[in-house]
Amino acid sequence: MLFRKDKTLLGLNIGSGYVKMVELKGSGSVFTLNNFGMAALPPDAIVDGTIMDTAAIVSALVNLAANLKVKKKRICTSISGHSVIVKKITLPLMDENTIEETIHQEATQHIPYDINDVNLDFQILGTNRINPENMDVILVAVKKDTINDYLLLVEEAGFVPVVVDVDTFALENSYEYNYEGDTSKIVALIDIGANLTCISILDDGVTCFSRNITSGSRLITEQLQKRLSLNYENAELLKMGCGDSSKTDGPTALGAINEAAFSLVNEIGKAIDFFHNSAMTEGRVEKIILSGGGAKTPGIVNLISKNTGIETEIINPFKNIIIPEKQFDLEYIKTIAPIAAVATGLALRKDEALR
Repeated sequence: MLFRKDKTLLGLNIGSGYVKMVELKGSGSVFTLNNFGMAALPPDAIVDGTIMDTAAIVSALVNLAANLKVKKKRICTSISGHSVIVKKITLPLMDENTIEETIHQEATQHIPYDINDVNLDFQILGTNRINPENMDVILVAVKKDTINDYLLLVEEAGFVPVVVDVDTFALENSYEYNYEGDTSKIVALIDIGANLTCISILDDGVTCFSRNITSGSRLITEQLQKRLSLNYENAELLKMGCGDSSKTDGPTALGAINEAAFSLVNEIGKAIDFFHNSAMTEGRVEKIILSGGGAKTPGIVNLISKNTGIETEIINPFKNIIIPEKQFDLEYIKTIAPIAAVATGLALRKDEALR
């Protein structure tokens, strides 16, 4: 009797605030949640995508895997931060073999690093809408040193890295699987991490704009610490809506949140305005989808919607994924869902080595 191989990978998202693991079971295009968990990292363990405290991260990964009783070792992980460059460029029409020969030369005009120090990849998006003699291409470059640091880290934790993705692409993967009816719209996916906010705008399901903002929800936590005389852990819980509800609903806490969030919300608005004014597409952003720990900040949805004038909501990365009620606390999953968006997108990747 032949047994079907499990082609899913363990989704491992190493953020600046938390490490997250998502394990799915796949049957065709239907997925069931098999495991999910997260563990906090010390402040500054990762800064702008750069690993600063390997030992702390390895310890968090090992302990989380042990607590979840994860047996799967083959993983899909991702990278973000200043060492990752995602650019939409326009080139004359050519076939894939020709573009492979010229992409390094073209990349030197768009990548602010020595081309020999990065790994390059690209995807042809199709014919340019304005000039049919040109084509649009997504160019992705990641510093080799950063990739190697992440590979060594996950291997030290006992995992086998199979796929290294980019956070924004993993988020897009999660969105496309769960919101197939919305993919014809122009949508801004905004992942608010602890120290980094990643913005990716999709037009008809295709990336047309990507930008990182080098600040995140930790600013709000620090503001709550100062304003309410809280330690870091309690301020973090309060920011995520998990602390004392009387304090969360109070004018002091909400005022502190609004004040701390103002600069981040303003930067998000500027990025979307830049997109609208850049003639990258004829339309405008119709919806904003928030993810990451910062998406759970009380009032953040209204702040962004009011600032941009665009309908804003929080992602549910488990919307089309079966969640066994006997295995999981559904209220907990619902509460924590936006933090799992990138890890879920990673877990949806197939292990191409298993056929």
